[in-house]
Amino acid sequence: MKGEKVGKKGRRDRKQNREKIKTKTFAKLWLVGIALAGSLLFGLIFFFPKSEPWGLPAIPGNPRPETLSPLRFTGQVATAYQIAREVPELLERMPCYCGCYVKPGHRNNLDCYTDRHAVG
Repeated sequence: MKGEKVGKKGRRDRKQNREKIKTKTFAKLWLVGIALAGSLLFGLIFFFPKSEPWGLPAIPGNPRPETLSPLRFTGQVATAYQIAREVPELLERMPCYCGCYVKPGHRNNLDCYTDRHAVG
């Protein structure tokens, strides 16, 4: 094609073709950008915690809740429940990071030992 003499009409057609290609490319890139932005927004909304502060509060309960008996369990789980029973003041000052603090009534780590929640 180089070296060929092209008239005004040929140059105009080439220019229009280049512009069409640029427009199609821009449209495709625009759609890809929208898809990426939508995916990012979806991830931020659904995969990140809604209200999970970095420094969780540990609010002692009054009256202090009763923990389950360590005799119901074996091994390390029984040891953990025994510690919860012996030093509840320590656990009630520890924030719980298992995610159950979003439930009503869950205020601190001791609340995990009032039922079988701390087992798993």
